[in-house]
Amino acid sequence: MVNIPDEHPDQPNNSVHRWLEIAVPLFSFGGAFIAILFPMLGISLDFHVPALGCVLASCSLTYLAWIRPRKDIVALTTPLYSVIFFTFPIDYSTAIVLQVFYAVSLTILLVRLKYRFGNPGTAASLGKELGGSLKTYIEQTRDAFSDISPETAHSAAVVFVRFTEGEYDDAAQSSKSVLGDGEYPDSVSPLIRAFGIIREHTTLLHKSLPRPVTYLTFSEKDSHLLVKPQVPSHDDDMEFYTALDNALLLVYSAAWNNSVQDRPHLLSCQAFAQKLMSST
Repeated sequence: MVNIPDEHPDQPNNSVHRWLEIAVPLFSFGGAFIAILFPMLGISLDFHVPALGCVLASCSLTYLAWIRPRKDIVALTTPLYSVIFFTFPIDYSTAIVLQVFYAVSLTILLVRLKYRFGNPGTAASLGKELGGSLKTYIEQTRDAFSDISPETAHSAAVVFVRFTEGEYDDAAQSSKSVLGDGEYPDSVSPLIRAFGIIREHTTLLHKSLPRPVTYLTFSEKDSHLLVKPQVPSHDDDMEFYTALDNALLLVYSAAWNNSVQDRPHLLSCQAFAQKLMSST
């Protein structure tokens, strides 16, 4: 996982992303070029050697797909295809044609990844910004999350995006990776408690289970960070789902304030976050 500390265009991680993007066509077409050039020069070459370029290009594309909250399954599986295509012995001329077509396919997938799944390491460039009460809430809670790690902020983004997409099991597993031993005493941080609440709800949603008799909520000392007042009531369902709404908005704020690379994906989910705000 790569974390971008700010939006400056010269940040090292942005440079890494650019080089990895360049590596996809460079390695794949470069290998095909070598496969064509060497026989022309009278040099015998095993087809596995130039084919390594497509393997390396596939690995670069897979990494670029992996660091995005929204995963492109096609890009993620390209190394598997490269191994299948280039491990088994085939005619040399056939291998060259196959490698050229594979290089073209990888380049197309790279373009698709950038424009459909966002561009890591940059500020949101979706033609819109946060607005309304959501923007106000995020600004008001910025200081509360100033000390969380980039890894935790990225996990918060993944959890929110996955929940928005209805991928409840993924959201539950991402929450679990942050929680550690899963204990939730009153002294636990509000963000950790939010992950715990989301994990509880997403596990129930994934398994289509009803609301439990007892469930996680925020403590009274966390009330200043919550959008919706969480007061004891006779309506357990309302209290149960209010905790979830507050938890989702809390992880959204933590992700926005501390994981710049994930802002394009958070912006793509802004309508859902705004809906949570408006249903107060």
